[in-house]
Amino acid sequence: PVADQRSINGRNGGRAMPKLVFLGDSVTDCARKRAMRYQGTQAGLGTGWVRHLNKDLGAEYNGLVCWNRGFSGCLSAQLMQQSDWWPDQTEGVPESVDLTTLLIGINDIWHPFWRKTPHNLTRSLAGFRRLIETVQLRSERVLVCEPFALPSDQVTADWWPLLQALSAGQRSICNELGVHWCPMQAELLVTAEGHPSDYLADGIHPTDLGHRWLAGR
Repeated sequence: PVADQRSINGRNGGRAMPKLVFLGDSVTDCARKRAMRYQGTQAGLGTGWVRHLNKDLGAEYNGLVCWNRGFSGCLSAQLMQQSDWWPDQTEGVPESVDLTTLLIGINDIWHPFWRKTPHNLTRSLAGFRRLIETVQLRSERVLVCEPFALPSDQVTADWWPLLQALSAGQRSICNELGVHWCPMQAELLVTAEGHPSDYLADGIHPTDLGHRWLAGR
């Protein structure tokens, strides 16, 4: 989100920090084109909040480069199993990027509900920890956005204790590892009160308005 990325990046004595990686699931993926020929293009950023944020930050930071590594359907423990989960040197990625933003975890809540399988937040958080520890070796700074949802036909009362436990676990790991945590859920509930589907179409996936809210957050 813009405010947090500005405060984290800053100018550091006048030096811009323009190399950003965005990791996540479908909320970040947003139908991005994954073929190598699309990397460095708008199509490679997808149609959601990463694209909006790239436009907003591009007006401030010279030489801004963003890589979208959202993977639809990914659980926390699955992201690093994707063959191209991190951009490689053929895409011009430096040894250490300036900032990595991570938004993941909602599928760890959602998928067990529709698959009718038990939730395993211990495994989810262990995967989240491994992911953070790996990313810290590749990024000067890491920003984690809290996973979020809104009431809908799919997002029922049964979701909230699990989502709160997941968020608390992620926040605790971030605090322990010195990672920036960006709360999202409480503000979104207030912002979308009375019209949740205007922001999250099914209670999970953002509409264009939802993506713009996320990028401007």
